Amino acid sequence: MKRGFTLIEVMLANTILVILVAGFANVTEKTLEQMQLRQQKAELASQLDNWTLSKLNATLIPGTYQENVTLSGQNAELHWQVALIEPKLSTIFFELKSHDAVPKVLAEWWTAQKKP
Repeated sequence: MKRGFTLIEVMLANTILVILVAGFANVTEKTLEQMQLRQQKAELASQLDNWTLSKLNATLIPGTYQENVTLSGQNAELHWQVALIEPKLSTIFFELKSHDAVPKVLAEWWTAQKKP
């Protein structure tokens, strides 16, 4: 009687091992993508706060404005519109667009400022 594994048993074990390794690689890839996405969201939130505060600290003149900005090493366009609601209340609508041939809206947000 021979001892050891048959070729079919070895091939079946290798197939199971390959499936497990592929699954682990997929989970690892998804985890890294989620970590990168969280980092980008945190950076975007920080930049949105900075842009909002810088505009609120400046003199708000009603109108539409645009400037080129950098986000995560990528060029983008920051658009904002200042509207005077009441003599002492201004609103600002922000829109962040990609700088692609067909721009995508990356973020939109509103804020308001009441003057004393």
